[in-house]
Amino acid sequence: MTTLSSASTRASVSLSLSRGTYLAWLALAVICVALMWRLPGDETIPYHIAWAGFALAFGARVWSVRQSWLALTVFTTVTGGILVTRVAQGVLAWQETAEIPLMSMIMALLVLNVRSRQDALRVVTALASREKQQAADQVLLTRLTSHEMRSPLTIASGYLELLRHSEPDAARAGDLDIVREELERVTRTTERLLRVIRLQHEPNVEQVDLTGVVAETVRRWAGMTQRLWVVDTGAAGEFMGSLERMRVVLDTLVENAVRYTEPGDTIRVHASQTGGTLVLGVADSGPGISPSRRAWLNAEGGSEGFTPPLEGDSRTQTGLGLGIVRTVAVARGGRLVVEEAHEGGAFIAISVPVEGPGGPVHPAMSPDALRTLPPAHLAAD
Repeated sequence: MTTLSSASTRASVSLSLSRGTYLAWLALAVICVALMWRLPGDETIPYHIAWAGFALAFGARVWSVRQSWLALTVFTTVTGGILVTRVAQGVLAWQETAEIPLMSMIMALLVLNVRSRQDALRVVTALASREKQQAADQVLLTRLTSHEMRSPLTIASGYLELLRHSEPDAARAGDLDIVREELERVTRTTERLLRVIRLQHEPNVEQVDLTGVVAETVRRWAGMTQRLWVVDTGAAGEFMGSLERMRVVLDTLVENAVRYTEPGDTIRVHASQTGGTLVLGVADSGPGISPSRRAWLNAEGGSEGFTPPLEGDSRTQTGLGLGIVRTVAVARGGRLVVEEAHEGGAFIAISVPVEGPGGPVHPAMSPDALRTLPPAHLAAD
């Protein structure tokens, strides 16, 4: 209702402005016609002033088709009659009558071109508005769907866990394990969709305490997983950025590390600022990532023409997670970096300029430089 009312108001204002410019030019045209009649021999001066006013007024605010052609026809007829009369009286040379078809054709072409431009602009605006609405509808649908899925997935997982522990038959217990794994995959995908939605909004730039963000993330995940958690924030400090996006990055990378490790494995969450570059990432003691796949992931933006290696395993997901992380890094003028971790698994991080893309340009830390990062040294609870 508000949108319709706003559109109606804009249309009313546009119509009023169009009518105003039309009436203003009519007043100018009447004055110029009167001067043409009262100034024999100097008719061309007010004649051209009126036509110049027509071009300016019509270009500033397009009139309706009826108004445009009515003004063009009536003014051409009246002023043409005055010029022909002066030629018949011997006041003007007959060559002056060439102004009549010449100016009429120029103004007619102006009307046609401006109206064509306005029609094209109207079509483009309508298409852009439709695409914007479709994008908003898709985001809303994804948000509603994801939120609606979370509750039933949590309930289903809880009941499935009860059934699994009370099932004496080994074969049926194995089937329940498969169902549980699939439910976990759907739950993880839902969480990623929610993270994508959180990235749709313009980031709120604020002073971010990296040490606090890392500690909060580890505290949340440590209660849900049986891993050895390590906090590596000796040179973290603070920076101006989006707290929400940093949380999204860490949650995504930690989830990835949890999926590729087993109970008892080590997960290290790293944050540091060195030489104007901020590095935020997660390392683990899992199986790691092959050199060929690391090379693809480290490629600049996953550029077109670079074919990723066709490899994967049972824990490989949709790739949406690292896509989210890469999006955050690129938006700040940085990149996604993947290296072998000191713990033996993978170290996946974002390397971005501390000042962001709008500030002084700092090169993102290279993969070789990341290898020199110190190993974990502060164990969390």
